[in-house]
Amino acid sequence: MSDSNGACPTCRQGDLIAISMTVGDRDLRFTTCHLCEAKWWFQEGELVPLTSVIDLVVKK
Repeated sequence: MSDSNGACPTCRQGDLIAISMTVGDRDLRFTTCHLCEAKWWFQEGELVPLTSVIDLVVKK
């Protein structure tokens, strides 16, 4: 899964919705498929687990 918009890599049918935000000094991007609801988080272009995102928010 790359940090880009397009077709969902999970269901191959859904369009992706992406929301960018900054938490502290970190650039985050949440991406989800509107069809199958698969979800991904990116930090500065790299795929990261949800637990890493939660840690960033809790520290802020």
